[in-house]
Amino acid sequence: MPEGPDRFLWLRAAGVLLAAAAGLSAQTLSVVSAASFDRDGTLAPEMIATGFSAAIGARVSVGGSPLPFTLAGYSISIRDSAGREAPAPLFSVANGQISFLVPGGTASGNATVSLRGEDRVLAAGPVRIAAVAPGIFTANASGSGAAAGLVLTAGPDGARTVSELFQRAEGGAFLPRPFTLDAGEVYLLLFGTGIRGQRSGVTATIGGQPAPVSGAAAQGTFAGLDQVNLGPLAHEFSDHRGELEVVVTVDGVPSNRVTIAPNPPALGEWGTRAPLLEANSEMAVAEVGGKIFVLGGYPSDRQTTDSVQVYDPVEDGWGPATPMPIALNHNMAAPVNGRLYLIGGQTTDAGAGNFSDRVFEYNPATRAWRERARMPTARGAGVAVVVGGRIYVAGGRPPRGADFAVYDPQTDLWRVLPDLPTARNHLAGAAIGGRVYIAGGRFQGGFQSPQSDALEVYDPATNSWSARAAMPRPRGGINGLEAHGCLHVFGGEGNSSAPNGLYADHDVYNPTTDTWTSLDPMPVPVHGVTGAVFLSGLIYLPGGGTSQGGSSGGLQHQVNRPGVVCR
Repeated sequence: MPEGPDRFLWLRAAGVLLAAAAGLSAQTLSVVSAASFDRDGTLAPEMIATGFSAAIGARVSVGGSPLPFTLAGYSISIRDSAGREAPAPLFSVANGQISFLVPGGTASGNATVSLRGEDRVLAAGPVRIAAVAPGIFTANASGSGAAAGLVLTAGPDGARTVSELFQRAEGGAFLPRPFTLDAGEVYLLLFGTGIRGQRSGVTATIGGQPAPVSGAAAQGTFAGLDQVNLGPLAHEFSDHRGELEVVVTVDGVPSNRVTIAPNPPALGEWGTRAPLLEANSEMAVAEVGGKIFVLGGYPSDRQTTDSVQVYDPVEDGWGPATPMPIALNHNMAAPVNGRLYLIGGQTTDAGAGNFSDRVFEYNPATRAWRERARMPTARGAGVAVVVGGRIYVAGGRPPRGADFAVYDPQTDLWRVLPDLPTARNHLAGAAIGGRVYIAGGRFQGGFQSPQSDALEVYDPATNSWSARAAMPRPRGGINGLEAHGCLHVFGGEGNSSAPNGLYADHDVYNPTTDTWTSLDPMPVPVHGVTGAVFLSGLIYLPGGGTSQGGSSGGLQHQVNRPGVVCR
């Protein structure tokens, strides 16, 4: 068996790391491409496929070279549309699954795949045979995510470097490994199956744009494995989105979508993007339709604004949108079904009489606002979290720190829910696994208020709260979001040890293990941002105050490529 990257790719080709099937009857054989996991059941001659059946009870067993026709007592045969039945060479057998090579010469049309053991048919399933059935292998052996391929860079001096397009993240899963297009001619080497039968040609797109195909053929080393080379890649593909989707099309048939990251920062590191048009803090941030919106707040003069700034990750640029119907700071925002909802906030700098209960809906297509049903209570400095198409709004400045209610945009109705156990404001929130996670915050209105380290979780299914592991230390004025199943919490104010009074902390919570981990700190510590955006593998953190209090709104736009996976 090969070693190093070749061994990694061979194991994927063999299907050893494919996800096990569940809930299949003993007489059912469900067959898919071992690369794409496409459930339409289309295979091609000489491609790698995997069958799932509860009838397979063997432990992991991997075939050698040449590939055997029987492995761990099991075999596969395919009867094609011409009535011919042929045995299939086997890559591997494991509990519930078997990976095999579709025999060359299998006729196009409807066919039947049979699983045999102990001289009898244990399970069977229908498939369709076509000349091509393109699939690209992925690092997580799931048919999606990081491509299980290589990037080759040819420098001006003729030197060549090769590295993987994938990288193991903390938590065990693989994410796209960032690379750059600035060091010379760059080629992508993708590995797939079901491609070699091409007749009219192979095309590809990266991020929806046509990409040059420099070669597509059988890989030559491993049975059934094909290789597609893309490049040299133009610098236009190195835009400021975090990840781009790659699709290979063979004879008009598209492959599964895989992801690459042709731009910095590296996994787990920080970077920057275009600065805001106007300095801002104590504002709301949300994403709709791939664009990032910064709504309201106030700059360093503390004059509440009605402005809306919109960031386009493709162009790495900001532009104005239709101003909000009223000027607000300490407001909240959340996206549902392509619309943006602006909720609550404060109309001036301070005072209970200045809190708002108003709700507005923004339609990006028409660039128009309309008012919707008001919140049950007026409040600012809370947090809005979307679960199942509904918006949950938690906390707020005193006396509304325990308030918790849910809004249904479809019915335009609010419902009051059980109070947040720890009343607080300037807190962080996110949705993970259908639950609402609320972290940190402060107890009183001013930035010198005592702060909380509480993490509390609301389950809509039971309409109840529960406590989880506390944050590494109390912090208020923080921001948070979900990325790769983890809760990230950033920044905050009230740090007496720092000249600017801010925390640079970047902590991540794993719901599976109920533990916190401290990651690399923010390059520019901030507070006063409600909401952040995780889009195409990058966390976007625009603006925010750069010293404690409300007179330090900044133009900075920080990004982080999270390298932790919690699922």
